[in-house]
Amino acid sequence: IRAMNVRSEDPLFGPDAARLGRDLIEQGTASDIAVVRERLTAIWTDPVIDVWLKSANAHLDGARPCDVLIVNGPEAVLEAAAVEVAGGSR
Repeated sequence: IRAMNVRSEDPLFGPDAARLGRDLIEQGTASDIAVVRERLTAIWTDPVIDVWLKSANAHLDGARPCDVLIVNGPEAVLEAAAVEVAGGSR
């Protein structure tokens, strides 16, 4: 096995790699949350949406929408939001 030449100033392998990863996740999550919030503003105010994002959700098998966004992306959360907008029945 040949060793890789990794420079410490390389952002993917240097001391800032973890921060870079966190920043990328936060940016992606922030845009996903904005899309979900936009969908839910049809029926709720911002404080209610905040509670919904942080609460266990039956449409997500008990997971919190904010956690599902981070781990799996927006698709399932948008489906759960669509169910809420349509009347909230499972």
